[in-house]
Amino acid sequence: MVISSNQALALSQEAVRLSEGIAYAKGEAEGLQTLGFCHIRRAEHDNAVSCLEKAFPIFQSLDDLKGQADVWQYKGIIERCQGNYASSLEYLFKALAIREKLSNQEDIPLNLYDLGITYKYLGSYSKALNYLLKSLQEARKVKATLTESYVLNNIGLIYYESNEFNKALSYYQQSLSLRKLSGDRWGEAGCLDNIGTAYYKIGDCAKALAFCQQSLSIAESIGDKKGQANALLHIGSIYLKLGSYEKAQLNWNRSQQIRVEIHDKKGQADVLFSFSELYCDKAYPKADTTKAIEYLDEGLKIGEEIKAKDTLSKIHKGYYKVLKQAERYQEALLHYEKHTALDKEIYSDAMSKKVIDLEITRGIEKSIKEMEAFRRRNKELAQLNEEIQEQKERTELQRDVLRKALTDLKATQSQLVQSEKMASLGELTAGIAHEIQNPLNFVTNFSEVSVEMCAEIEQELDTNQLEEARASLADLVQNLHKIQQHGHRAEAIVKGMLQHSRNSTGQKEETDLNALANEYMRLAYHGLRAKDQSFNTALITRFDEKLHKMKVVPQEIGRVFLNLFNNAFYAVQQKQRQSGPEYKPEVRVSTRQLSDKVEVRVHDNGTGIGEKVKEKLFQPFFTTKPCGQGTGLGLSLSYDIITKGHGGKLQVESQEGEYTEFIIQLSIKKSGRYS
Repeated sequence: MVISSNQALALSQEAVRLSEGIAYAKGEAEGLQTLGFCHIRRAEHDNAVSCLEKAFPIFQSLDDLKGQADVWQYKGIIERCQGNYASSLEYLFKALAIREKLSNQEDIPLNLYDLGITYKYLGSYSKALNYLLKSLQEARKVKATLTESYVLNNIGLIYYESNEFNKALSYYQQSLSLRKLSGDRWGEAGCLDNIGTAYYKIGDCAKALAFCQQSLSIAESIGDKKGQANALLHIGSIYLKLGSYEKAQLNWNRSQQIRVEIHDKKGQADVLFSFSELYCDKAYPKADTTKAIEYLDEGLKIGEEIKAKDTLSKIHKGYYKVLKQAERYQEALLHYEKHTALDKEIYSDAMSKKVIDLEITRGIEKSIKEMEAFRRRNKELAQLNEEIQEQKERTELQRDVLRKALTDLKATQSQLVQSEKMASLGELTAGIAHEIQNPLNFVTNFSEVSVEMCAEIEQELDTNQLEEARASLADLVQNLHKIQQHGHRAEAIVKGMLQHSRNSTGQKEETDLNALANEYMRLAYHGLRAKDQSFNTALITRFDEKLHKMKVVPQEIGRVFLNLFNNAFYAVQQKQRQSGPEYKPEVRVSTRQLSDKVEVRVHDNGTGIGEKVKEKLFQPFFTTKPCGQGTGLGLSLSYDIITKGHGGKLQVESQEGEYTEFIIQLSIKKSGRYS
């Protein structure tokens, strides 16, 4: 439930931005829907429609019926605010039909409430009351306190429009208590305004002015333009009654400016009627029946445009009063007949009986007594409610912290991707150290032997043993060739490490995938062994000797191999810890030349992957590893490298508890780009 409109607007905009950034469709749709409702509360109907029309197709694509119903309901509210009552009912009934099919019934009370309000605006009080009573009943079932407060407030309005102002005050005050309890500042402003108008009708202008001014203050603080317009209209009417004509005009003018801005046509007609009353007031020094009629003419046009019976009835009664004062009795009588005809349509005998019998004697009073009895029996819930509110505040604080973290996450996403690349280099470090140690040992050993041989050759030359010297020189040359060979091996390892750490330029090279896979398998294995000396696994290679060299970005494909091997070794390591000595860990890499593609498979007999995990495996930031052991970017980057960068496929087959096999397929003909 939106309580602070400005805060909700900002949070909704941020939610939409974040969801778009990570391509989270459901989050984007719900953010747009909430943003649309915030615009409704601010009477920014064009903006609201734009948001809702963007949200609806997303909800449809997700088969999200609740989201679709929410959009229909909000569009129904917009149509009502703009005086299009038939369209409003059409949208609201569409929403209700969907909600009644869903198992979650929590949204039904508010849907029923909105139907009741639209019927009330149409002047159909019987149907309005029926839907409001249904809403009240459903709201109490699901403990929807705010919806209950809305219904109580509108029952008060029915009493108000039936001229039972003291009873209206009773319901308004009950509604006000619930809204304050819920922290609903928006609803609180509306209740205060209603209480003020009731006191105005009773004749207590001092209390009326105080309550309406409180309403205006809250409406201004939360950006409720329609609430401001209503409060200003009523304050103007109070000043008229007090004889403060300039203050009355000032408040009405401010009200009308806002109503024009928010396209509130019904409200515009109300302001015009008020101005007609001013110019019809004989006590007003500038009274002018001609001007009063001009205001009524404008109001009549609007009333006929929006087909609002209550507005038209009021306008015709205004004509009757002004024309009678101007002694134009025939015209006055004509308008009076129109007024009474409309009044009969609005207030039928059956309706009056419905309101009195159903609402007063059986419906509302009984329901209120039951509610009070229930509350008395459950006083201990008050303390619990306080604790829940504290928890809610803590949750909101945590949510704000998390929201900021999400924003920071997006801002540093590119750095995280690079960090993942460097993290994979870290995984290589121990393996590189192991691999580079062998050629370095050879270089050291052969260098030491060569130094000794040089000394021997020097002695042989000094003693003129030329044949022996030549033989020693031949051995020395052979040693130097071996030093050169192992030096090149060490150089190749260092070069590969540097390539792995650099950002890819996207330059593709003819690459032996057998050699590349074998290299990274050994590097990844020795890297894990350096961390866990107890870990051992069988390494099996089944390379297709006829495999074509592929034009790929070697450091990028190397990253893919490293990620897949690291995951495979991690899986068999975890299973080894969980199983007994009978378990024999095995990691296998195989290549195969197909007619139009090359296939690489990385297989392990480790823990396997469940179906639910498999669905999310290639999503960014998803990981099953404990906190601190994985960023959730490795497989996501690997998937992008293979599919987007090289136009290939990366798939996974697995049986939980048995095995996992990643399958890379690279097309021989198709070449992709990776950036």
